[in-house]
Amino acid sequence: MNIFQQREQILADLIEAYREHDEEKTDNLLDQLADLDKPAEQEKPLPEEPKEYGFYVTANNDRLLLKDIDNYWSARTYDNDSVSNVWKNGINYVKWQTVCETLPPEAFPLKRLNTGDGDDD
Repeated sequence: MNIFQQREQILADLIEAYREHDEEKTDNLLDQLADLDKPAEQEKPLPEEPKEYGFYVTANNDRLLLKDIDNYWSARTYDNDSVSNVWKNGINYVKWQTVCETLPPEAFPLKRLNTGDGDDD
């Protein structure tokens, strides 16, 4: 049975449980429905990584990020005159996958900044 057939069966069972006022069965079926969506959610492709190194800002809150020449990313935010770490495990320089895992979906796509050094768009 494929995922669409499973979802269809759970929905049919959910309607029946609702009509029977079976709260426990309804909750169980809702959990099953949510579990069906978890694998699909985990398999979502990462946003496309910008090719050029340089400074970027996030789409949702203009957080400043830097992609260096070794393809590592760092967040360039300051709190109390020190660089604030936003990446998990206290790491300062991370690969693209960690950027995508740490930032919310609305942070993408990143916008490249023109710094005036001639290497920008």
